[in-house]
Amino acid sequence: MARSYAALKRRAEFTAVRRRGSVKARPTLLLYRLQAPGERLARAGITVDTRVGRAVVRNTVRRRIAAALQELLPAHPGERLLIVARPAAASANFQRIRSDLRSALEAA
Repeated sequence: MARSYAALKRRAEFTAVRRRGSVKARPTLLLYRLQAPGERLARAGITVDTRVGRAVVRNTVRRRIAAALQELLPAHPGERLLIVARPAAASANFQRIRSDLRSALEAA
């Protein structure tokens, strides 16, 4: 199944969203959001630092965030998002990550 969003790929894109975007903090993640009115799809990047855990844990967290994005992002075209996982995400289940992401998207 194809993703409902495009990926942020270059370091400059990640940096721009982090510097110029608004931020919403939740227990399992930080959401940086920057409006990009000319784009049809949302663009998103996921960052999971080594403080979250070892490689297997980081990849699990990344996959959970990506699955939650797949569900939630079709309603948010024309935005650039950066999701930064916090250490609490390592012990959180999918439902918790999805609810934190949903509340951050609604609040921003």
